[in-house]
Amino acid sequence: MNRYTKTITSLLLLLIIIISGCGSSTELHMYSSDASSVSDVASVIGNSTIYKATPYNEKVCVIPKESVGTTEDDKIVAQGVLHVDITDNKMIFAKGIYDKLYPASLTKLATALVCFKYGNMNDNVTVSYNASHLGVPGAKLCFLQEGDVIKFDVLLTSFLVYSGNDAGVALAEHIAGSEKAFADIMNKELSKLGAVTTNYVNSHGLPDDNHYTSVYDVYLVLNELAKYEQFLEITSLPSYTAVFKDSAGREVKKLYENTDKYLTGEEKLPKGVTLLAGKTGTTTAAGNCLAVLSEKKNSHKYITIVMKAYSYDSLYSQMSYLLKKK
Repeated sequence: MNRYTKTITSLLLLLIIIISGCGSSTELHMYSSDASSVSDVASVIGNSTIYKATPYNEKVCVIPKESVGTTEDDKIVAQGVLHVDITDNKMIFAKGIYDKLYPASLTKLATALVCFKYGNMNDNVTVSYNASHLGVPGAKLCFLQEGDVIKFDVLLTSFLVYSGNDAGVALAEHIAGSEKAFADIMNKELSKLGAVTTNYVNSHGLPDDNHYTSVYDVYLVLNELAKYEQFLEITSLPSYTAVFKDSAGREVKKLYENTDKYLTGEEKLPKGVTLLAGKTGTTTAAGNCLAVLSEKKNSHKYITIVMKAYSYDSLYSQMSYLLKKK
């Protein structure tokens, strides 16, 4: 595609975007099907904010900064909140979605995306010393031991269901050789999605000043992950029994319970709402976080994200309140 053709294509795409839109306060990215790099597609102007479209053949709800926080709701007290109808690509509620926030284990959504794109589910992963000796007090662990041999899909499932940080290191090292190299891949993949507020330095989300994201970027990642049937199957499991071998070749079985209280039954979903996928995250710096993909009886699907709630009770009360909105 020569420069003249690219320019014409970009202008046509921009005209379509301006005419279409996703709801009264949002716009819709229409991505070029033959785009091979970010430079091949149009820049989209939303009020005074410029958005760069990416080579992704799906619709994404773009929410101009000017439309965030225009609707007040005293029941929503978390710092970052987003509720989007992804069937109609319509923003229903948004607050602080471009604020730089610590993601805690919501990081694992991006890790999962890289794993689905670049991992071989049939590989055997040997747990390293680094993965089995994370050395972070209070870190949630799958309690993997050095020399354990675990199938990639079993490791990934354990990682997403139980949120074990040691499993994240093992996945990262298997794919990229080191956590740093894996984080580089994560950031590149997120940039392709348009997640420009994010900088990740590890695969699990344990605290680091240079490890951050935004609610909107988490939405972009979860929206992409919704394409993967295996992701939906894994993250809807209330529990999972991992079976693998230790360093001596003996069989090991570990039962992991999901960290999502909706799936364990500790919290009830609003009537008519089905949970399709979800991920929790909690650290002192990040507060309490939850991102879910849900479906209602009208067959519409929604992505709902709450970040930096002050408690688990507050997190789930706000999430349930949002899930009722349409």
